[in-house]
Amino acid sequence: MTLTFLGKPYQSTASEVAQAPTAQMGKYRGVPVHFSAARVAPCATLQLSYRGVSYNH
Repeated sequence: MTLTFLGKPYQSTASEVAQAPTAQMGKYRGVPVHFSAARVAPCATLQLSYRGVSYNH
């Protein structure tokens, strides 16, 4: 997906968050709700630049 920030286009690198079901249940406004836990995703190396100077995160 192409996004724009301050007039400059860039490609989105958003990743999906994996979810694992749990046995926990609750209620929201009287309706039963099943909860899930997010799995930790590996950190990606980003190529960033600030005022024309490149650096890694």
